[in-house]
Amino acid sequence: MTRITNYLDFKNRLGALPLRAQRQLAATFIGEVLDLAKDPRIRHAVEVAAKGDATAEELAATHHAVHAIYVESNPQSDLLEMDFARQAAHFVTAACLVSLSPADSKAAPAHLAQKVAMYCRMARTCSSMRHDDDTPDFSALGSVVERLVEGQYRQAEAFEAAQNLGLGVSLVSTGRIG
Repeated sequence: MTRITNYLDFKNRLGALPLRAQRQLAATFIGEVLDLAKDPRIRHAVEVAAKGDATAEELAATHHAVHAIYVESNPQSDLLEMDFARQAAHFVTAACLVSLSPADSKAAPAHLAQKVAMYCRMARTCSSMRHDDDTPDFSALGSVVERLVEGQYRQAEAFEAAQNLGLGVSLVSTGRIG
């Protein structure tokens, strides 16, 4: 198995996974930014997405619950008073919403895991910005996002390897959730 070294490889490899596997890998990505969302319902939603045997009804009910959180968590701030922590939590919620998209809807994109990865990157980006002065401080941003992207590449490789070996990947057993 070749290493993922760029965005195009990442996107193509994730897109080649079946939807159920994309959902599970998406939950792994969200696990890396779960610290940014304080609502306990988000943790439960990630656990549902991580389950390989979640029913369509369970996914739909959880998707509906996360949609309510998404609406509640909208930062609704103008750019002058942007609360980057709230924005980060909102991106985590958006990632959960995508990860739980029903298979038969237009909301379930062919690149579900890739879209979730991007929301997770945006969440970490927002959480890394400081806005104490007239302009945001981006000094720590590059290294933080680079570590997250590299981590997502390695997670995708490990997930693929486990799938190829017929092994399941459980976030609960790895300590990422729960």
